[in-house]
Amino acid sequence: MTGNPSRTKSMHKQQQVMLARRGRQAHARPARGAAWLVVAGALAALALLAAGLWWANLTAGLPSIERLPALLEAGRGMYLQPTRFYDREGQAELYALENPGIPRRYLWVDPANADHFSPLLVQVTLSAADPSFWGHPGSTFASLLRPQPVTLAERLAYAMLLDDEPAGGRRALRARLLALQITRHYGRAQVLEWYLNSASYGHLAYGAESAAQLYLGKSASHLSLGEAALLVAAQQSPALNPLDAPKAALENQRAVLDGLLELGFISQNDYLAARAEPLQLRAGDAPVEPQSAFLRLALAEVSQRFGQERVERGGLRVITTLDANLQQEVDCAARAQLARMAGAAAVPRADGRACEAARLLPPLPPARGELGGETTAGALVLDISSGEVLAYAGGAELSASQPGSLLTPFVALSAFARGLGPASLVWDLPAGEQPAALTAPATFHGPERLRTALLHDDLAPFARLLEQLGPQTTWGQAGLLGLRGLERPAGDLPLLYAGGDVAPLSLAQAYATFAALGRQTGEPAPDGSLKPVLVRAVQALDGTLLQAAPNAQSVNVLAPELAYLVHDVLRDAADPALAPTLALAIDRPAAAKTGQADGGAQAWTVGYTPQRLALAWLRAGDGGAALDPALAAGLWRAVLLTAARDLPPQDWSVPSDVVTRDVCDPSGLLPTADCPNVVSEVFASGSEPQTADTLYRRVQINRETGRLATVFTPPGLVDEQVFLVAPPEARAWVESAGLPQPPEDYDAIQPEAPLADANIQQPRLFASLRGRVEIRGTAAGDDFVSYRVQAGQGLNPRAWLPVGEEQAAPVENGVLAAWDTVGLDGLWALRLQVERSGNRLNTAVIQVTVDNAPPSVRVVYPIQGGTALSSRQGTVTLQVQADDNMGVARVEWRMDGRLVGERFTPPFTLPWAATRGRHTLQVTVEDEAGNRVQSEEIVFETH
Repeated sequence: MTGNPSRTKSMHKQQQVMLARRGRQAHARPARGAAWLVVAGALAALALLAAGLWWANLTAGLPSIERLPALLEAGRGMYLQPTRFYDREGQAELYALENPGIPRRYLWVDPANADHFSPLLVQVTLSAADPSFWGHPGSTFASLLRPQPVTLAERLAYAMLLDDEPAGGRRALRARLLALQITRHYGRAQVLEWYLNSASYGHLAYGAESAAQLYLGKSASHLSLGEAALLVAAQQSPALNPLDAPKAALENQRAVLDGLLELGFISQNDYLAARAEPLQLRAGDAPVEPQSAFLRLALAEVSQRFGQERVERGGLRVITTLDANLQQEVDCAARAQLARMAGAAAVPRADGRACEAARLLPPLPPARGELGGETTAGALVLDISSGEVLAYAGGAELSASQPGSLLTPFVALSAFARGLGPASLVWDLPAGEQPAALTAPATFHGPERLRTALLHDDLAPFARLLEQLGPQTTWGQAGLLGLRGLERPAGDLPLLYAGGDVAPLSLAQAYATFAALGRQTGEPAPDGSLKPVLVRAVQALDGTLLQAAPNAQSVNVLAPELAYLVHDVLRDAADPALAPTLALAIDRPAAAKTGQADGGAQAWTVGYTPQRLALAWLRAGDGGAALDPALAAGLWRAVLLTAARDLPPQDWSVPSDVVTRDVCDPSGLLPTADCPNVVSEVFASGSEPQTADTLYRRVQINRETGRLATVFTPPGLVDEQVFLVAPPEARAWVESAGLPQPPEDYDAIQPEAPLADANIQQPRLFASLRGRVEIRGTAAGDDFVSYRVQAGQGLNPRAWLPVGEEQAAPVENGVLAAWDTVGLDGLWALRLQVERSGNRLNTAVIQVTVDNAPPSVRVVYPIQGGTALSSRQGTVTLQVQADDNMGVARVEWRMDGRLVGERFTPPFTLPWAATRGRHTLQVTVEDEAGNRVQSEEIVFETH
C-alpha cells in the first residue's frame, strides 16, 4: 500500500485519539450508573421520609377508641343525654335540647334481647348505607380517597371521636384508621348497635328509637319495611325529615325502596307492599326551639363555639349566667305589669311562690290606653362589672327591635365629642322629617339646654343635631359601643322616631358603658368587639371542663369625661326632683332614660346603678293604643330594685377632666344680671363658656310708642325690659307661645333739624364704632367762640366726658375731634356744643354703639386631625360656635383657602359638598362693629 506518508501518519493519530476516547467512555459507564443509583436511593429515602412525616402528621393526636363506651354505652353514654342548660349555680335546669316527651332510649341489635331493633331496620340500614358491612374490617379500599366517611364504622369514628376537627379529607382518613381499630376491638355487631343508637335522623332525633317515637309514635323494635325505609331516608338527609319536610321525606323513602329493589335486597312483592303501606306519621311539630330570647342566644353561642351538630348530639352541661331566682322575679314582674294593664289579678312566679318584684310596681298612669291583641313585656338585668346577663325575661319576639328615642344619648355623645355639652343651647322647633302629628309649634319648647331636651325626650333638637353631625358619624360612634344595625333606609324618618334593628342586649351593653364611665366589659366577639356574657362554663357529663368560665375583658371605649357628661344627664332622670316620671326615682344613686318608638307602639326604659343595669320594654299588640312610657318605667323600677336589693348603695366619682360652672339657662353661657335662671352645669375641661349670655337682652323702650328708645326719647318715657331674643327660624314658635320680642324700630322722636353751623356728620346716627374714631362735622358761624365734643354712656347719660380739648378755632365739614373708644363698650351718646357770644349754646347729639370686643369662634365640626364622613347627599355639615356681645354680623368658611360659604344669622352651620382627601378649614367671624377674628386652621380628611 502506497500513499502520502504525512497523511498516513495523521490518520493513524486520529485513530489513536478515537480509541482513547472510547476507552474513557467505557470506563465512565460504570461511574455514571453508580451516580444514578445514588440519586435514586436519595429520592427513595426522601419519599420514605415524606411518607413517614405524612403518616406521623396523619396519626398525631389520634383519639383513643376506648372513649366510645363512655359516649355510647347503654345507661352511661354521654351522647344518650341531650345538652342541658342550667342557671349560674348549675342547679336549676333551664332547658334541654331535645324533643319533649321523646327520650333517647338505647336498643340492642341482638334479637335475643327484648329491647332490640327491628330486623327490617337493621337490614335496610345496612343495605342502603354499608352493603358489605359484614365482610370488610371497618373500611374498604374503594373508599380510601373519599373526602367523607363511607362505612358505618367510619361514620361512627368521624362523628363521635373526631367531631372537633374540621371536615375534609384528613379527617376522613383518620376516621378510616379509627374504623379499623374499632371494628377489630369491639366487633361489627357493636359498631352497628352504636351507630343505630347515635345516628342523626333530623329534628333533634338521635338514635333510631327516638326517631321512630318522634315521627311514627312507635318503638324502633316494631317497624315495617316502609317505616324502616322512612327512617333510613331521614338518616341520609336529616334536614328532610317527616316533621320539617314531610313531602320530601316520603319521596326519599321511595328512593330508598327503589335502591333496595334494584340491588336485589328485597323482592318485588315486598317492594310493592312497602310502597302501598300507609304511614301513620305524627301530626304537628314538637317545640324543640327554646322559647326565650336568652336561651336562643346562649344556644347560638355554644353552637358557634362547639359546632351545631356537636351541641345537638348531646352530652353537654351548659352553665349560663342567669340567676334563677332573679329570673323568676323579673319574669313575674313583666307578666304582672301586663295583667294590671288588662285589669286582671296579680300573677305568681312560675314556681308558684309570691312575686316580690310585682309589689314594687308603681301605680299605673291614668291614661294608659287600650291593650291590643298580643301586647308583650320583658326585661333584662346586666352585671356591669362582669358583663354577665343575670336575667332576661320575655319571649324572643324582641330579639331585635326599634330603639327609637333611646338613641338620643348617643346623638348627644356625638355632639359632646365635638365640643358641645349638656349646657349647649338647642332649639326645640318643628323639623321637616318629623311626623305630621308632631309639627304643631305649640307642642315644642323653644330654647333649652341639651340636658333638658335629653331629659324630657324632646326629639326635634336631636333630629336637627343628627343631621348636622351626620348620621354616619353618629351611628358609627354608637357602633363602637355595640349598637349596630342602625342603617337608615332612604326616605324614612330619623331613627329617633322609627326604624333600626337593635337587640335589647346591645342596647343594654351600650348604656352600661355610660354606667362604667367609658369602660366596657364582656367577652370577645368574632369581630373583635366585646359582647355580654351568656355562658359561664360548658362541661361534659363526665365532669370534663370543655369551656372554662369566660375571662371577661374590660376596655376603655369612651373617654371618661365624655361618658360622664351623658351619665350626668341620665342621672337627673332618676332624681325625684327632676325625673320626668316618678317611676324612675329610686332609693339609691341611679340613672335612667325612657324612650318610645314606632308611634308609641314600643315603650322602653333603661337605667342603672354602679353595679346593675336593667332594661324594660313593652310592645303593643295590633290595634292597641300608644303605650305610655311610664308603663315601661314602672316595670324597670321593679326590676332594678329587685336586682340591687342585696347590694350596698354606691355612687360615681367625677372624672378629673370634668368641671362645674354656673351658667345661664337655657343659653348655657356665662350669667349676666339679666339672666332669670342660673344653674350649675358640667363641662369637659376646656369647653367651659367664655362669653356672657346673649339670649336675654335688656332693652330700653318708649312705653308710649313701644319702640326702641334713643337719646332723644324723653327720660320720663323710657322703660327697661328684658327679652328672650329668638332667631328668625323660631318665629312660628314665638307666636304660638305668646313670647314677646323686642321691637325692631327705633323711637320716631327725632332731634331737631341739624344746624348749619353746629352738626355731627360722622359717625352716623346709631352707627357701630370701634377703635379710634374721627368725629367730623361743623362748629362755626357768626359769633363763634369755641366748641367742645363730649361722650356720655347710655341712652340718657348722667355724666359727659370730654373728647379732646375745647377748641377756639372754627371747623367747617372737617375733623372736630378724635375719640379713642378702646376699653369702652355699649350704647354711647356723642354731643357737640358750640358756644357763641352772649353765652349762647348750639347743641348736636347722636346715638352710637361702641363695640371693641372681638367675637369668639370655635369650629365644632370637623375636629382637628379627624375624619369627616359625608351624608348620603355627599355633604359634610360644617359647624361653628360664634358669639359676640353686640351680635354676629357674618361668618365665612374658607376651605383650602377658597371661600365656600357664609352665614349672617345663627345657627352657624354650612352644608359643604365634600371631596375626598385632606383639607384645611378656617372660619372668620365679623361682628356689627367690624371686629374680626379667625379660627385656627382645622386640618381634617374626608372619606
